Amino acid sequence: MKYITEVIIDKPRQEIIDAFENPDLLPHWQRGLKRSRVISGENGEVGTKRKLYITMEGQSIKMTETILKKDLPNEWHGRYTSKGMESTQKNYFEAINENQTKWTSYSEFKFSGFMVLVSKLLPDIFKKRSKVVQQDFKAFIEEGKSVKTN
Repeated sequence: MKYITEVIIDKPRQEIIDAFENPDLLPHWQRGLKRSRVISGENGEVGTKRKLYITMEGQSIKMTETILKKDLPNEWHGRYTSKGMESTQKNYFEAINENQTKWTSYSEFKFSGFMVLVSKLLPDIFKKRSKVVQQDFKAFIEEGKSVKTN
C-alpha cells in the first residue's frame, strides 16, 4: 500500500525542522505515543533505532523506528516496524515562503500475518492516521495545541 499526504504549515521551515527533530516534543504531536527511547545509535542520526510505545485504537503497539536518510532541512526518511507491519516514510519539507512550509510524506506499507486482513478490511485507517499526525503537528507548531494525554 502506497499513498501521499501533505500539509501546509504557517511557520518557517527551520522552526518546523527544529520541532520535528526534537524527541521531547514527540508526545505533543504523535497521538497515542506513551514513551520512546533510543535503543541503538546516536539520537537523530542515520541508522539510529528508537523504540516507540503507542496506544492506537485501544491497542498497545511496540514499534521500532530506524532513521534511513537525513538531509535536513529538505528531507527525512524513516522505517517503522511492528508485529505484522513495516512502513517506510519519506518526508520532504519545502519552504513556500519565509513563513510557510509544505510537508509532504510518501508512505509505503508492507503487511504480514493478521495485519494483511486488517489492511484489506480497513485500508483507509493508515492514510487517515498519517493525515491526523500531520494535522496534530500543524496544530502543535502553529497554536501550541498538544495531544499529550499522560
